[in-house]
Amino acid sequence: MPATVTTFDPADLTAQEAYKILIGAIVPRPIAWVSTVSTASAGGIRNLAPFSFFNGVCGDPMALMIAIDRRGPDAAVKDTLRNIEATREFVVNIPDEALAEAMNATSADFSPHVDEFAAAGVVAAPSVKVAPPRVADAPIGFECRLIQVVHLGDRPLSGSVVLGEVVFGHIRSDLVDNWRIDASLLAPIGRMGGHFYTRAAKDMFKLPRPGGAT
Repeated sequence: MPATVTTFDPADLTAQEAYKILIGAIVPRPIAWVSTVSTASAGGIRNLAPFSFFNGVCGDPMALMIAIDRRGPDAAVKDTLRNIEATREFVVNIPDEALAEAMNATSADFSPHVDEFAAAGVVAAPSVKVAPPRVADAPIGFECRLIQVVHLGDRPLSGSVVLGEVVFGHIRSDLVDNWRIDASLLAPIGRMGGHFYTRAAKDMFKLPRPGGAT
C-alpha cells in the first residue's frame, strides 16, 4: 500500500515551519565555519560562526556558496554577512569531530564587539591572501574573496546567498593524495535537524558511476 503523504503549500506556513522542513529534509549538510574580520573603522574584530546551508559551486573558478539567514526574532543581519560585504574576504574552515564543541560554541549570539576566536578558545592562524585568519586546527581552510551576494528578502529568516572564489587553500597533508581527500581521515561532521549532528564518514558506501566515470 502506498505511504501516506503530508502535503504543504509554503504560502500557508510560517517562516519557522518552512525552516524546520528544510533543515530536517536536507541532511546531512556540510558545515562552513566562517571566519571574517570587521573593517578597521569597526575595530577589526575577528568573527567566527558556523553555517550549514553551504556547498561547492564549481571548479573553474574554484567557488563555493554559503547561505546566511537573517535572525529569526528581528530580521537583523548577522555579523558574518556584514563583514563579508564590507571587506569582500572570508575563510571557510571545515570542522572535524575534534572541533565540534568549539564550532558549536561560536554559534552563540555574540555582540559584534566580541572576538569570537578568543571567546570560544579557538586558535587562529594567519591566512596568505586574505585578511581574516583561518582556524589553525581545522583540517581544511579555503581563503575566499567575494564574487556576489544575492539577497532573498529582509524578513526574519530571509537569507542571502554568498558566492566566493577560493583564492588559496590549506589541507592537512595526511588527508590528501593526488588532490583526493580521504574522508575517513578527515572525519567530517554534518548538520541534521534540530540539535543533531552526524559523523559523516562513519558509514560510507561506494557506488561507482555508470561508464566508469570518477
